[in-house]
This record gives sequence, structure tokens and C-alpha cells, in this order.
Amino acid sequence: MMNILVTGSSGFIGKNLIKQLKKINNINILKFTRKNNIIDLKNLIKESDFIMHLAGEVRPDSLSTDFENSNTLLTKNIIEVLEKQGKTIPILLVSSIHAKVQKNDYGKTKRKAEILVEEYSKKSGSNCFIYRLPHVFGEGCKANYNSVISTWIYNSINNLEINVFDRSIKMHYVYVQDIIAEFITTIEQKNIGELYIEPKNIYETTLGEVIDFINEFKKNINNSKYSIFESKFKQKLFNTYNEYYRQDLIDAK
Repeated sequence: MMNILVTGSSGFIGKNLIKQLKKINNINILKFTRKNNIIDLKNLIKESDFIMHLAGEVRPDSLSTDFENSNTLLTKNIIEVLEKQGKTIPILLVSSIHAKVQKNDYGKTKRKAEILVEEYSKKSGSNCFIYRLPHVFGEGCKANYNSVISTWIYNSINNLEINVFDRSIKMHYVYVQDIIAEFITTIEQKNIGELYIEPKNIYETTLGEVIDFINEFKKNINNSKYSIFESKFKQKLFNTYNEYYRQDLIDAK
């Protein structure tokens, strides 16, 4: 039995990961959320064989102290606990492409977290994995939080205006289910050979194209003959739209 600790287990990626981990035999899931404290962290790490470190502050309107505490300090605490307990277990850190450019507090604090994990890996000899993700979309992402796609889908379903200042802005997205599949492969293999990892399936698009797709979905959501063949990104975006739409119908009852 492998005990996997998931920090940020109540978040968007965390919930999707746990849903898939529950389908795998011989895996016991340990959860750490914002409601837990340092004592909980110590007890959870003591039982852990692998740490999926997903927790972090992502909201652009957060204070610099929020970014520091959630993105850097928590990572530091995890590594300090591991060292005090004499444990050398793998850590998979979910980071961001913003850690490369560090234009804001989010990117700067994510980069600090990366360095901490990198140093721990070198010092302990433990296999660690740092995934630098672009924007993530998919089922279960909160609207009006930090995702343009989820907000626009919400607005579309609720007949609210969708605003975009520049349709030509290029974006890079990854689908949450693709990411989860990669994470699970990493857990199973434990030795990818690379510390910094970029997702295999990254979709390049524009804000204008995303809006056009969403408008098309709205017109065809109840059309049983509607199908998508030309684009994997479009298909996955429609899966996301459909999930939000079906959930909205359930909530309305």
C-alpha cells in the first residue's frame, strides 16, 4: 500500500487527481488543505510515501504575503519536516510557466518553491518532479476565480456578456485530465529522469478562438447530432462546457 499525500486536495487539480487515484488499487490518499495546520502536516508526512504538492495561491488579486505563505513557506515547511523525520521520499511539485519569467509575486514565489524542491532532491537523492504548467482548464474549475475559460463558460450558460479586449492574444492551455494522467504515470514510474517537466499535450490558441468555440457550443449544446473531429482542444473544451452545463441543470432543480 502506497500512502500518497496530496496538498491542495480540495482545489481544482487536487479534486480531479483524487478522483482518479481512488480508481487505483493499493493507494491510500492523505489530504492536506487550507484548514490543516503544521501539526497535521507533520503527522501526514510521517505516514507518506509520495507527496503530490499541488497547494498554492493563484488568485491574481491576492496579497504578496498570501503568495509567499502558500507557494513558498508551505514548500519550505514540507521539506523541513521531511529532513527532521529523516525521510527521503519523492515530491511532485505543481509549478507554473510564470516561474520562468517571474513578472509577478506568483511567479517569484513559485520559483522559490522550485529551488527548495531542487535543493532537497540533490541533497537527499530522492527523485522529485517539477511540472511547469501553463493555464489549466477542465471540469471543476471555479468561475470568476482565476480561469478565463471557466468564467466565460459560466457567462455563456447564464446568458451573461463575455468580454475580451484583444481577440488575437495567444494562449497556451493544458487539459486537467491530461495532466492527471501524466501525474499518475509519474507516481507509478517514480523515475522519469528529469527534474523539470513540461506537459506533453499543450494547446496553443487565441482568446478569440476560445470565444468562438464557446459561442458555437452554446448553440449546439442540445443538438444530439453535433460532433467535433477537427481539434482535440476543441473537443476537450466542449467536454468542459458540457460538464458545466449539465451541472447547471442539476443545480437549477
